Amino acid sequence: MLFRSDPKNVYIEIEGHTDNVGSENGNFELGLMRAEAVKRYLYMQHQVPLHKINIISYGEQKPVAPNNTRDGRAQNRRVVIRVLS
Repeated sequence: MLFRSDPKNVYIEIEGHTDNVGSENGNFELGLMRAEAVKRYLYMQHQVPLHKINIISYGEQKPVAPNNTRDGRAQNRRVVIRVLS
């Protein structure tokens, strides 16, 4: 993992996303919970320091596929991990 070789200037941003089913506030919270679950995993399983991880929820605001099909909604329920240096 990148943190073990050069952890100084490396940060992780975790984005939680949802489809458009449900309320906007509910989807924001769901996106936050998804991102938080990944943050916990990285901390517990890979010892990534918590101060190196930032989480954000976009809820239903940034779809990658149309929400009018089952497959499209499934693609929009996701977490994106960005490694920043």
